[in-house]
This record gives sequence, C-alpha cells and structure tokens, in this order.
Amino acid sequence: MKKAALSFPLLCAAAVISLAFPTGSPQVFNYFDGGRKPELEIVKMGGGLYLAKGEWGANVGFFVGDAGVFVIDSKATAGATRKVVKEIRKITAKPITKAAFTHSDSDCFNGYDVYPNTAEIICSLKCRQELAGGYWTFLEMNAPSDIYSLGPTSRAMPYFLPAVSFEGQLNLRFGSETIELFQYGSAHTSGDVVIFFPSRGAAFIGDLVFVHHDPLIQSEKGGYSFGLVRTLSILLKIQPEIRTFIPSHADPIGREELGSILRSIEEIQSKVLAMVDEGKTLDDVTKAFSISGPRIGAGNWVWPSLAVTVFRELTERRIPEKSSAAEGKDR
Repeated sequence: MKKAALSFPLLCAAAVISLAFPTGSPQVFNYFDGGRKPELEIVKMGGGLYLAKGEWGANVGFFVGDAGVFVIDSKATAGATRKVVKEIRKITAKPITKAAFTHSDSDCFNGYDVYPNTAEIICSLKCRQELAGGYWTFLEMNAPSDIYSLGPTSRAMPYFLPAVSFEGQLNLRFGSETIELFQYGSAHTSGDVVIFFPSRGAAFIGDLVFVHHDPLIQSEKGGYSFGLVRTLSILLKIQPEIRTFIPSHADPIGREELGSILRSIEEIQSKVLAMVDEGKTLDDVTKAFSISGPRIGAGNWVWPSLAVTVFRELTERRIPEKSSAAEGKDR
C-alpha cells in the first residue's frame, strides 16, 4: 500500500465528530506527536478465548483449541505482534495453526508474517484483492507515522496468497469448537469479516464500530455507510445471539451499546438524506452538523465526519456493487 503521508488533503475534508456520538476521544490526530504507546495487556474472555490489547495496532484475539491456536488479526508492527506471540506461548505450547483477518488495514495486518509459515491465513476475497491492489489505508490511531511505512501494507502485495479467501459465510471446525466467519458486503471496507464463536457468544468485528467516534468508512476501499447499517443490523439478529462484540480499537461492548451506535448512524443518515432531498449543499450539511474545518499543521488529520461521507455517497452515487454475500439471506 502507499506509504502514510504527513499531509492529508483527502482526509482534511473530514470533521469533528457528529453530535450523536460520544466525544471521549480527540478528533484531531498528529503523527508527529505520536502519542504514548499503550502497554500490552492480555484479557481472559473465558473458555479459552483471549484478547490482546495495547501496543500500536488493532486488538488481537486468540483462541486456544484442542490442538492449536486460532489468532485474529495482528498488530501494526512485527515487533508488537511478536510480543503477542510471546504471551500466547506463556499460556500454551500449542502451535498457532490458523490466522484470520477482519480486514486489510495496516494496523491489523502489518504483523501478519510473524505468525508461523505453517499457519493457514484466512481472509475475505475482497481483503485479498485490496492487499494485492495496494489500496490507500486510513491511519486510525495517534501513532508515529513511520510504523506504517515499515510493514507489508506500505506497498501492494500482488503475491499475497492466503490459504482461504471467501465471500459470504465460512464455517470452520477448530477441534471441538465451531467458528463462523461472515462477510456481508461493503461496510468499513469492501471486505470486512466478522469472526463469531457461537459457544462463547462473542464476535470479533474489526472496524465496524468505533465506540468514541463516528464510524470510519473507507470509500477508497469500497466502504459504504448504508452497508455498515445493514451489517450491524444483521449481527443483532444472528442466532444464537452475539452477546459480546469486540472492536479493533475499543473494549468489548454489549448488545445495548451496539444498538445505540446503530441508531445514531441511522439518525445521521436520515437527516442527511432529508437535506439532499431538499437540495441542500455540502456547505449546508457541515453547518447543520457543526462540522469545523481541519486544523492547519504538518501531520494533522481530522477524523472523517459520517454526515459528510453520507452526503457524498448520496450525491456522488458512489454505491459499491452488491456482492453475492450482500444478496444472500440474512441468516
């Protein structure tokens, strides 16, 4: 993928968070400042399921099965991913045999080659295509920019060949455990995967949710806000119920919190749709949602506003092609 640039003209059409969402996190990020790297923390989720928080990059999940370990995503750097593997080794001597990825962004993918060569790599077909094409990726945390220029996704990966790439649904037997993987079409990107452990009632959902931000729709990767609504709606209807949702960049959340986030997204979409029907402009939308312009400064970018994203989807007709997964039945 392209290296992370320190001037962000595409991103600077973004804005402060919409009022429907909490404002617990800063909206302006600066990659010169870098922020403080969180300490790695291993959280027991119960029944052999674990969550690795901290360091730079996405949350990493892992499940200790009968004869091996199933990992979910990696950190943004090889070094941070090695630390996760070291912690896994403290828990079990069983080998890492499968590694599944929720999407193609560098903060959850750059450490993937730390996993053993014998581990089967699993991702969506769209994720594979995005990695092969070298699509631009948003930087999703206040981390030093140079960590993104050192990993695999700082360049296109045309020869990336996962053991399994799929569309729709993939059910796996991992020892005595059933693991279900869903890909419901465009949402955060074109190839987001949800990884569900039915017996645990827990699902790793990647970047489908940001607890203290508007959702991030990666239009350059085929992301689509209305597809995100569809996906979140399906997740709340799945049986057996998903009780715990684990995002890439937040602590686990429950059904009530996910439902509240979904309603906030739908409310913003509804308001923007009404404004488009009235012939309002992008300027009108930014004023109605109190969206300010970007702060000037090297390395700064502002978290994209959902209202602006929705307006552009509606007016520029950037509606992705429906995948076979999107056309399938909602479980």
